[in-house]
Amino acid sequence: MKYHARVMGEGQPLIFLPAGGFSGVEGLNIAESLSDHYECHLLDLPGMGKSDGIKGKVTLRKMADWLKGYIDQNQFEKVTLVGHSMGGGIGLCFATVYPNKINKIVLLDQGHKRIPRFPVGDLGVMGYITPLISGLEALFGDRFVKILARFWVSDASDEEKEKQLKYFCEKVGLKENDYIRKAFAEDVKFTPEGLRLMIGYYRLNLPRLLAQLTVPTLLIYATFTNHDQKESQRTAKAIEKLKRNLTSDSPLMLHGMNSHHYLHWADLDCLEIIKKFLLDSESLVI
Repeated sequence: MKYHARVMGEGQPLIFLPAGGFSGVEGLNIAESLSDHYECHLLDLPGMGKSDGIKGKVTLRKMADWLKGYIDQNQFEKVTLVGHSMGGGIGLCFATVYPNKINKIVLLDQGHKRIPRFPVGDLGVMGYITPLISGLEALFGDRFVKILARFWVSDASDEEKEKQLKYFCEKVGLKENDYIRKAFAEDVKFTPEGLRLMIGYYRLNLPRLLAQLTVPTLLIYATFTNHDQKESQRTAKAIEKLKRNLTSDSPLMLHGMNSHHYLHWADLDCLEIIKKFLLDSESLVI
């Protein structure tokens, strides 16, 4: 299988897994902040970007095995993982199946909330028919996905990418910067395998995976305060439930930031919090 990653820095291996729709370059500012301590691999997700997609129905185990394939190709004994959104979901799958291959894992706004049955916030009107799409994909597999791809998969021109960048920044309240522009400039091809990855991700029970973790984990979550009232309330309920179930020997540390989903672009403190956890977790105040 072909994998595509941008590699920078020196030290122990660290893999960054991006949100859906972005290449590994989404984590460039994180990699730059850690490059004195880690060899950072900014890895494209399967079927989204330049990495080969996963064949057939995408399951938790297949996502875990896909990441293990990259680790095995590079002959890494253990890795540190940083995952945002969908990338964090894949990281959770890997940590569930192969905990002995992980030193530490950082989850960026991932794991504490269930994926909504109708994910309208992420997919727009398509979110209303996501359960139907999931059912048809399970029944008809590649035949259905190839039909769906005709309406979903397309290549964006430079002009369209510029419009997407401006719309994205306005929607989440971000100021344009070089890191965001580089992420949007990437040629992220959205393949039928990428669609099947999205559907497989949609089926994950993320809080259940989070509860099963046995490796040192930092979850940095966005509170959405002053950004999205509905999402802020949903987040508060999820975090309250999570804290009630935490035990004294839990490997999970929590840090809330007054931000939105793309918190590593919104607040530079996020980079410092990641660094402190990875390099000296005992000094981190949560």
